[in-house]
Amino acid sequence: MRRLSAASLILLIVIVSAIYLPMGYRRLFIPDIERTHLLFSPVTGKFLYCEQLTGVIPDEVRSKAEDHHSEIAYGDQDGVYYDRLAFERMLPFIYTKNMQLLGLLPVRIGGQTFDSNAIKAARQAMEMTPDMFPENSTRPPVWPLLESDSGEARLVFPEDVFRMTDRDMEFVNVDTNLVDLDLTEKFTNALKERGFVFPARSVNTRVTILKPFDEGAFIVDHDYNVFHVKRAKGEPKVVKTPIDQGIKTRFIMVSESLRRVYHGILLGEDGRAYLLGYGDYRVIPLPLDGYDPDGMDLKILTDPLHVTATWSDETTIHGLAMDLSYSPIASFSHVMSRASDTEAKRIYRALFPFSIMMDDPRGGKMSLSLEIGNKAAAVGIGLALTALVASAFFAKRRSPRLYEIIVVALCGIYGLIAVAMVDQDF
Repeated sequence: MRRLSAASLILLIVIVSAIYLPMGYRRLFIPDIERTHLLFSPVTGKFLYCEQLTGVIPDEVRSKAEDHHSEIAYGDQDGVYYDRLAFERMLPFIYTKNMQLLGLLPVRIGGQTFDSNAIKAARQAMEMTPDMFPENSTRPPVWPLLESDSGEARLVFPEDVFRMTDRDMEFVNVDTNLVDLDLTEKFTNALKERGFVFPARSVNTRVTILKPFDEGAFIVDHDYNVFHVKRAKGEPKVVKTPIDQGIKTRFIMVSESLRRVYHGILLGEDGRAYLLGYGDYRVIPLPLDGYDPDGMDLKILTDPLHVTATWSDETTIHGLAMDLSYSPIASFSHVMSRASDTEAKRIYRALFPFSIMMDDPRGGKMSLSLEIGNKAAAVGIGLALTALVASAFFAKRRSPRLYEIIVVALCGIYGLIAVAMVDQDF
């Protein structure tokens, strides 16, 4: 029993060390650098980027710095660096306010003139990230259906929420926790009258009142038909959209913008992304080569001349610029500086043979995952074995025990800590 307890304690120490030692090292020596911002310039017709550099800062970048942030680089797809003001001047549709303060508006591009009002009216930003997907969130599957035609200037949450059961769109009063039979029957019948097939596959809506207006919810039925459901003066307003069932809609990122050009971004089951047109529900395919929705962030930015899509994983960011008819005109991929190998990262790989990652996505879902090191970990294991032998001979006046050698050989620094804390003769 004593041996079993000692073995269990060694295992526990190894697990805890594998979680917190790598975590502490990363926080101290490997800074968390945000992803590069990639933008398309309507002035130069090239992609520009702003990023925080790691490692040695090139002299060209340092010479362009206007303040103490010399690690911030402003570059283009040709490898040319700029100072901040020159960078902003090439992006007048992004830094409109600064251009206005500098007296550089209206701006003339391609024979057209754009003032601040024209730019503002044409600009829209949308973003879809993996943590938005229901399977990556701990949010309970209930949603409010706001009153979209209240006659008031502000939106308010209703006193009920709805959930999709196998047979109904069921409304529950949040104060009494009782099912509202009248609303349930009313909305369920409205769905069925328009051909909705239960059970629903997904509910897609934007749960907030901090938006200019409410567009209700997009509900995907069992047969992959997409229904647009709103509450107008307390009554159901249901539209069976013409979205192709063959797309097998997986998710819709709803965007309620005053431009009223897009309902948002639609994701198909095969991973392809589309823009969802406003009102007519037109599905516009986006030719995003290499886009993986489960591992990449996707951003769509529209301006008076272009629609630009950027998508990125942890190391590389890709960009596609399209004209207003969605024909590609330029593309660019950039390996972000955050992915560069540094001395701190090399020491990390040598020091830790494996690590247990405690992931905490923005959606709030905690998970554990095992990250196995590469062959560089053999260096750390060798040093740990050397430390074990030296400690045994000089501190404890004995040879290292067989189980100690095995534990350290398998677990490196974690095993060294464990056997040092648990001095048990098996």
